[in-house]
Amino acid sequence: MKIALCDNNQREMGKIEKTIALRYSHKYEFDFFSNGEKLLRHLKEKGKRNYSIYFISMEINEMDGIALAQQIRTLDLEALIIFVSDDIQRMPEVFKVQAFDYLLKPISQEYLLEIIDRSNRYFNAIHAYFEFSFNRKLVVLAMDDIIYIVKSGRIAYIHTTEKVYKTYLTMAEIIDKLNKDLFARIHGSYVVNLNYIVEVMKNEVFVKQFKNNIQQENTVSLPMSRTFKDELKQTYTIFLKSGQSL
Repeated sequence: MKIALCDNNQREMGKIEKTIALRYSHKYEFDFFSNGEKLLRHLKEKGKRNYSIYFISMEINEMDGIALAQQIRTLDLEALIIFVSDDIQRMPEVFKVQAFDYLLKPISQEYLLEIIDRSNRYFNAIHAYFEFSFNRKLVVLAMDDIIYIVKSGRIAYIHTTEKVYKTYLTMAEIIDKLNKDLFARIHGSYVVNLNYIVEVMKNEVFVKQFKNNIQQENTVSLPMSRTFKDELKQTYTIFLKSGQSL
């Protein structure tokens, strides 16, 4: 998940980055922009939604924070915008751009982390379903029901607690649709729901097995490549500590 930090005061935004990175390790990527023009130019060059969260100073040079947020809203209606300011009097203005929160300086680390926790719950809620089509039929699955997905040739097989579905989505498209807090890639062709992991061995990940929504005694062994081994261990540890498991 990517976060944009926009302020001519890099030191202030550096505190925000450090606080979030210490709590959530490698979950977030950060980009710093010293003014609104640079941020907008970057967004237009990308040609798509690029950031999930924006921290914007109300007092940035050259372009007012509200004006910048209005420009961002023309490109992205889903991203969370959090304003940073030392002036509480400007708080009412942020409702014009559907701001997620208003962070007063000096920044409280405790309140900042509370904001990030709330943002995680928000993204979990809006990405609770996985949509795809196969043979011109639209299928909508609850992400909690997906155990793992394996790509074989052109077809991806979606293993759920009830049955196996097929889709022609690419692995990149699949990962883009999945909740990043709930799923992890363990192999070039495999993505697994962290809730269903039973054990992680040297080169294998064992997940729960279901038949018609009934859990079976046996588990399913999935291959794990070296490329994703360390990342999975780290992601799974954070997942367990966060208390998101079923």
